[in-house]
Amino acid sequence: MVTAITGGIAEGKSTILDFLSGLGYRTLSADSVARDLFNEPAVNRLLAEVAELPLPLTPRELQQAIAARPQIRRFVNRIMHPRVLERLGDDKAEFVEVPLLIETCLQSRFDQVWVATCGLDEQRRRLIARYGLSFDWNAMMASQLPTVAKFPFADEVFRTNCPVETVRQNVSEALARRFECG
Repeated sequence: MVTAITGGIAEGKSTILDFLSGLGYRTLSADSVARDLFNEPAVNRLLAEVAELPLPLTPRELQQAIAARPQIRRFVNRIMHPRVLERLGDDKAEFVEVPLLIETCLQSRFDQVWVATCGLDEQRRRLIARYGLSFDWNAMMASQLPTVAKFPFADEVFRTNCPVETVRQNVSEALARRFECG
């Protein structure tokens, strides 16, 4: 059984994935796979060409290019998504963090979908803490589905704007339900 973990940026997906990894489950992050791919020279060259930026391209430069010219996002997605999907399919992870799971219509590839959410105010606070006040969190948020739109696809929803021990307890309870059903 393979479970996807999704949600918006800074909503606690990685916290849940790290907890599961600590319990000994095989885990994988689509963002980590994408970072590895980004650093491959052939992929970096393609992305730089699409964004019309010099090599070597940095993630921040690509992010800024997408923010300045949103149409670039489609081209970047065409380059990255098939490659990320192929790597995800090759892995034997039990839990896979896929931030854009619903946006890319990949939910049917997984046995279960878990959604992490913390609420808009907490998400904004986390983004500012992570990236600073100059980070355009509005643009980032506009590029993703609101997390509440992901709830109808969820087998489990985890509120991560509570103490980490509460999140861990909720994940442990979901694991018990997961094995009852699977």
